[in-house]
Amino acid sequence: IPCMPYRKRNLNITVDKILGVCVMLLLLFYVSRPDDYLLTASHVVIQKLRLLLRSLKGSPIGLKLNENLNNFLLDCFNYHVDLWAKFLDLIEPVVRQLFVPIALLGFTGLSFQLASLPALMSIIGLHAHCFYIYTAVLYKVEIRGIQVLWKVMLGKRYNVLKNRVESYNYVNRQLYLATIFFTSLLFLFPTVLVYYVVFTTLRLCIYLVNLLLQVLRRQILEFPLEILLKWSIGKFYDMESIYLAYIPHTPSPLLQPESTRMNMSVFKLNIQKSPLSRVFSCESGIRRSICVPTEFLYKLLNKWCIQN
Repeated sequence: IPCMPYRKRNLNITVDKILGVCVMLLLLFYVSRPDDYLLTASHVVIQKLRLLLRSLKGSPIGLKLNENLNNFLLDCFNYHVDLWAKFLDLIEPVVRQLFVPIALLGFTGLSFQLASLPALMSIIGLHAHCFYIYTAVLYKVEIRGIQVLWKVMLGKRYNVLKNRVESYNYVNRQLYLATIFFTSLLFLFPTVLVYYVVFTTLRLCIYLVNLLLQVLRRQILEFPLEILLKWSIGKFYDMESIYLAYIPHTPSPLLQPESTRMNMSVFKLNIQKSPLSRVFSCESGIRRSICVPTEFLYKLLNKWCIQN
């Protein structure tokens, strides 16, 4: 049975603000120059990316890449990394001032501070995101070109008006050019595929870190803290905690009329403590423990009578 909406999450918000103030005090008074950590991390990312590009030179993990295309891509990406490194050096004074407003966000809660971290990660890894876009576009063009030229080599084409692939008689020079371009794209495909896989994996790692921060931020606001406290003191109940017990009972002859016989059934309403797993199935910010309505008792009694 799902939990009903629960609008009160004052305890979660209070804990969030307390944690935010603690992090703010830690950054302002106990950590000397926290901006150095961000700049150091950005330079480490640049060094690791240069090392990654250097490892793609030649024949990485035994793969035979196209030398000319590989050198061209490496030159473009290395130039992009150098340009981004100079840009980081240029905005270094601005980056050093970012930690003061981030620390002051502690008054609004730790969740606001965690929400600002993906923006900083985007600044550090913007070049990796650009590399992913470049390789994704190049990979898409490569795949599309191979598909189109393969239809030409088979003597087919796509009819836009009829929305189908049909046969077509190409002239010899068209088939000759299609064969040359298809062979060229086919030999360049392994190089493009390697770059696409590498930078897609890098982009996926950044996305997973951002997703982890997002989940952590949501858990701070939606963790069933108030319900957990109620469960610890024995005041958390839901529908699964209620059950009816049948009590055999024979009415007194003095209460029965002489002409008719009265049948009487007695049930005892028992309430037991809810399991801990039920507590964590109710999110504090959106859920609440269930208040059992009167209609539910009638339905429960009717169900028991049908079964027995």
